[in-house]
Amino acid sequence: MLALLGLGITGYLSWTELMGDDPSCVIGGGCATVQNSEYAQIFGMSLSYLGFFTYAFMLASALMPGFWGRLLGIVTSVGGVLFSLWLLYAELFLIEAICPWCMASLVVMLLALAVAVARIARAGDLTS
Repeated sequence: MLALLGLGITGYLSWTELMGDDPSCVIGGGCATVQNSEYAQIFGMSLSYLGFFTYAFMLASALMPGFWGRLLGIVTSVGGVLFSLWLLYAELFLIEAICPWCMASLVVMLLALAVAVARIARAGDLTS
C-alpha cells in the first residue's frame, strides 16, 4: 500500500513536470520552487521520475517472496530515505522552500523502511 501511495505522489509530480505545469501546493507554496530548482535533477533525470522508479522497485520487492524480496525492500527503502533526507536538507537550506508533496514522500519512505525492517525481523534475517 505504501508503494502505491508513493507511486501516486511521484506520479503526480512527474505528470505535472511532463505537462510543463507546476504542482498544486495546498500548504505553503514551495512546490514549484522546489520542482524548478537546480536540485530537482540528478544526472539529467528528474527526481520525481527517480522517485517513481524507486516506488516501483518497492512495489516489486513487496510482491517478491523470500530473502531477495526482503533484501530489495530494505535496499530500496534505505536508499529512498537517505535521498529524501538529502532533498529535505536541500529544501530547507539551499532552495529555502518546502514542497508538501516531497514531505509526504519522505513520510511514506520512512514508513516503508519500518515495514522493510519488520519484514526482515519477522523472517529472522537479522539473527545469527
